[in-house]
Amino acid sequence: MKKILIISDGIPGHFNQSKGVASLLANKHSLETRIIDLQFRSHYLRGLITVFSRLLLRFPSSLTAKIISFLYKKIDTTGLDLIIAAGGKTAPYSAALKILKKIPVIQLGSPRGLHSSLFDALVTVERYYEDSSNIIASITPSLYSPGACKQAAEDKGLSEHLLFLIGGEGIGYSYKEDEWDDLIKAIKQLHKTSNLPITIVTSRRSDPIVEKKMRSQLQNIPLDYSAWFHQGAKNFNLAALFGSAKNIFVTEDSAMMISESISSGKPVTTLFPSGIQSPLRYKAHIQKYLDLNLITREPIKNFLIKEIENSSNNVQNHLSQLCDQLEERIQWQKD
Repeated sequence: MKKILIISDGIPGHFNQSKGVASLLANKHSLETRIIDLQFRSHYLRGLITVFSRLLLRFPSSLTAKIISFLYKKIDTTGLDLIIAAGGKTAPYSAALKILKKIPVIQLGSPRGLHSSLFDALVTVERYYEDSSNIIASITPSLYSPGACKQAAEDKGLSEHLLFLIGGEGIGYSYKEDEWDDLIKAIKQLHKTSNLPITIVTSRRSDPIVEKKMRSQLQNIPLDYSAWFHQGAKNFNLAALFGSAKNIFVTEDSAMMISESISSGKPVTTLFPSGIQSPLRYKAHIQKYLDLNLITREPIKNFLIKEIENSSNNVQNHLSQLCDQLEERIQWQKD
């Protein structure tokens, strides 16, 4: 049995990515996973420590790694076969541990100036370095793999439904009131033509007024599994909702919502407003998903309701390819 340590920076999205990688590897290996929170020796100096550590890693050596490790609370690395971490805050410490302890490290997310060669594998959605250690993931790993979602849905006994993930203003996306009105009309029509219940999950970014309007105007259709953020719904089982959804519709303002939806293996449609001023990198991100046939796009205004396609994407193939690349980098053989 291989022993894995996940270092968490406390950000759920980053933590889920790390667990997603561990889940991928667990498909081929027997694993024992331990999770710790990243802890600085001085909480008040954590920003300065992070910057200073990155500067030291411009000159990676045993000495600089020892200095960096001293700035963080010590962790037990005895018998570890792999360290997985995500996010810019964890990167300096995981790099230092690799240098000092000679333990393979998989780091996820933007390197924030650290070279990918400091890790066995740096997994990103875009290329940062022309180096074999920088692995480009078509899909960001998450807890919401097709198998995990299917099992969660079966455990909860959920019936088939159509899932809408609703965000709001962000990353250059701006929604008009009439666009939300058109979406509500489209949801009603979709329910009528599909004869399937509708599930709506709102988020922190969702406008409370829009959420209230949706709850009011959609009250005559089945919304049994819906989770309204501004009504306090936080502990719903998203994996089960993914696993029981026939199709997923997600507003395009959140890379995380889109990525997690895609990971489920269900057909995903992103909904976009007329007002988009997102960064070029984000537009390229969306285009990549289109090119890989992982999503379709529809305008949120005049949202066309067509016959629901009983299609599936090639998520599992992308995840399997990523797993193979990681195994090669950390030099693990299949159990």
